Amino acid sequence: MKKLVAILLLLGAFIQQSEAKIQAGVGITVGPACGRWNNGIQNPKLATAGGQVGYQVGVHAGIQARIWFNKFVGINLAGEFNMSGSSFKKIQGVNDFKQTHKENQVTIPLSVMVGWGNERLRIYGNFGGYFGYNVSGKDKGVITLDGSVQPNDGFVKSDYKDVYNAIDAGVRLGAGLQVYVDKKLKSCVTFDINYDYGLIKSFKNEEPGFFPEPTKIKITPSKLVIGVGFLYTFGKSQAEEKPKRATDMITE
Repeated sequence: MKKLVAILLLLGAFIQQSEAKIQAGVGITVGPACGRWNNGIQNPKLATAGGQVGYQVGVHAGIQARIWFNKFVGINLAGEFNMSGSSFKKIQGVNDFKQTHKENQVTIPLSVMVGWGNERLRIYGNFGGYFGYNVSGKDKGVITLDGSVQPNDGFVKSDYKDVYNAIDAGVRLGAGLQVYVDKKLKSCVTFDINYDYGLIKSFKNEEPGFFPEPTKIKITPSKLVIGVGFLYTFGKSQAEEKPKRATDMITE
């Protein structure tokens, strides 16, 4: 009888601990952002476009709101400002042409987080989507003939009326962790790495002529975003994730 009572107490304590208790948090994040053009899902390296695509490194900053419904599942909604872009280089013998595009984008991602946490740490993967709007940009084309760089106008304002699509949207994949650093287990340092794959064309009409065979390719944007930040949480205390011994649960 005593054994049965002990088993029932343990089972009841386990169910109680497993009930969903919401933990919400708000915070900031900053870090690098690396943009890059893609040539469709089948040819992400743009090899069939006859050139070399390069990353354009910039800055990422954002505000995020995060909710953990229980120990394993949560959602993350953010507002970000991402400076990225892309570059393309075409080499023909001793001559080459390089096009550099920089853009400033306001991005709103929404992701589902699936992970695990203990008293001091949460680690997770996330999947979702994002919507972006390019508020401004600039372009520079550089021609090199026989090793000599030809005169150019430097960076000029990007044409988002006739050339580029200002709207961007696609899929976001990533992972991250948050480490609770204060005694009350409310404040935490966060680290996130996310990859955005755009589904909307970068160019409004046919891809520009500096791409070989522009009618055969579809250029879409992508970016890799890394953020280190700070998050303050409300509601459920992370102290509740402290591992409990069987004797502790019986006494409770």
